[in-house]
Amino acid sequence: MAEAEKGKDEKNQPAVEVSELTKIINERIIVDRITFSVKNGETIVDRITFSVKNGETFGLLGANGSGKTTTFNMLSGLLSPSSGSVIILGKSMKEIKKIPRPEIGFVMQEDSFYETLTVKENLEFFAEMMGIPEEEKEKRIKKLLQEMSLSDKADTLSSRLSGGMKKRLNMACALVHDPKVVFLDEPTVGLDPMVRKEIWNIIEKMHESNKTIIITSHYMDEVEKLCHRVAIMYSSRLVALGTPEELKAKYKLKQMEDVFAYVAKPAE
Repeated sequence: MAEAEKGKDEKNQPAVEVSELTKIINERIIVDRITFSVKNGETIVDRITFSVKNGETFGLLGANGSGKTTTFNMLSGLLSPSSGSVIILGKSMKEIKKIPRPEIGFVMQEDSFYETLTVKENLEFFAEMMGIPEEEKEKRIKKLLQEMSLSDKADTLSSRLSGGMKKRLNMACALVHDPKVVFLDEPTVGLDPMVRKEIWNIIEKMHESNKTIIITSHYMDEVEKLCHRVAIMYSSRLVALGTPEELKAKYKLKQMEDVFAYVAKPAE
């Protein structure tokens, strides 16, 4: 009888079991329990887990000392986790760091271009570095110059650009190879309100082209404007995750500034 029941149970077992397949395919970035500790044993990032969907603009937020910057650096490959894993486009960060990264773009706070080169020369340099074919290179550069409103500055030395134009050139250099995933580290810090809105428009166009974007910012109006979901860190841990509307509803607060102040108090 037991054998018969066992055989019946085995018959009822699926030959192939697919669990949340669509969800996995749709996730561009998977962060699984990553931790970062320094030599004295202090834990800077403590077992955080989240994922970022295809085409999503995702905000990573936190006060100074929260572990946000260290987390961002682990996601972008500048630091290796002490434990846990980061999967981007189906590859572990360890795999990605060993090869060129044509599907990933980085826009850091510091300028990544060369001030002794013109705007166009910088784009040509980065295009060549990423191995873009000659016939494709000119088309991409022309398109980026137009999108970044830099066409009339193509032959201008980069050192002579205004702060806002330098920020746009910085973004153009990171996008010249048309990456699928883009990391933006405080893209509008130090810019005046008009230039900030110009950068917002560029980021929104990036989203429209189905790029997955990870953004850090201290400006909550920027977060509400651009981000589909946000993760907030406090004292090395992830303490809130959701859409801006979900988080405001959860904490019964009207503004993201109030949510941030409530859950992300400055770490001591």
